[in-house]
Amino acid sequence: MLSIVPSKDIETIAIEVEGRASKADFEKLDHVIREKVNEKGHFNIYAIIYKVEDSTLFDAADSADIDRNSWSQARKFAIISEKDWTQATSGWKGFADGLETRHFSLDEMNDAWGWVQE
Repeated sequence: MLSIVPSKDIETIAIEVEGRASKADFEKLDHVIREKVNEKGHFNIYAIIYKVEDSTLFDAADSADIDRNSWSQARKFAIISEKDWTQATSGWKGFADGLETRHFSLDEMNDAWGWVQE
């Protein structure tokens, strides 16, 4: 499941992912991203990723009807997880050319907030 959680920063969307993510989860995230882009013109993502099923995560993301123009306004993507998911975000490079991604371990959550807010 992909959940939107409280953020420490008005320019950052904070999410947690655990288990199975669905198409509906990504469409809900897409709605939040559209609102953030309409409000601020850009956004960051702070993602805590626990144990997930890789294939369902990518299948759900690929099947969702998302607004690629809004997603292209992403600036920073902090990935907090035991697994380094930064390679998995390389597909964003085609439509979010300015996107910076960085991996943090679960015990570096505060460091991740500091980086995303720079």
